[in-house]
Amino acid sequence: MIPGSMAAKQTRGFKSLLHRIDHFTAHGKALGMPTEDDYESFADQFLGQPCPKGVRQFTRSWNGDLVRYDEHVDVFGILDCNGFIKTCYRPDPSFHGEKSNLDYYLAEEANS
Repeated sequence: MIPGSMAAKQTRGFKSLLHRIDHFTAHGKALGMPTEDDYESFADQFLGQPCPKGVRQFTRSWNGDLVRYDEHVDVFGILDCNGFIKTCYRPDPSFHGEKSNLDYYLAEEANS
């Protein structure tokens, strides 16, 4: 967890300030997050709460990462086995190459 960042986290936050900055820069705008703190808080809530009904989730067998996808708001996130946020973003078929974002999630799940 980054010292001095948000209170009352559900996760351990990002492992480093650099990791948080990189992921905010890459994904914050697409999620409508104006600041790094807002982005981390959003990812923390998305990944740190019990999995809501209708949200898909699996655990990767090779490393214990929790992978979650909410197709209603189109958000994909990964929490590592130690409780650190790895990423949280809105998938893009032009980037991941699957027909849809749900197909992307299902391919990730099938490879776990």
